[in-house]
Amino acid sequence: MATNASSHTAEDTGTTDGHDAAEKLDRTLDQWRERIDQLKVQVDLATLDIREDLTKRLEVMENVYLAIRSRLSDARNDTGKTVTTLRQSVDQLMADLRRAYDSAEAVVKRSHQE
Repeated sequence: MATNASSHTAEDTGTTDGHDAAEKLDRTLDQWRERIDQLKVQVDLATLDIREDLTKRLEVMENVYLAIRSRLSDARNDTGKTVTTLRQSVDQLMADLRRAYDSAEAVVKRSHQE
């Protein structure tokens, strides 16, 4: 009987860990949403030639952001998906998001130097 109780607790912990990881990803994505929105303001303030470049880069960021949100939503609905698999997938997308953001931010910085 004691074995069942301890294994049940382990299952609860796994579920809790998955929930905690999903919540942490939600907070991280909310922070990225704010950063993307700030860049959108920069696009509005940019000159026309810079605006086109930034708009393309923002589209890439938006698509990556939406892909991460979709994966997170799918994982919440798919109880069989492991936290590790989700984390690996989202980590790769987050790296893509960071690269896209850094690229767009570099365009903004260059435009301010000109």
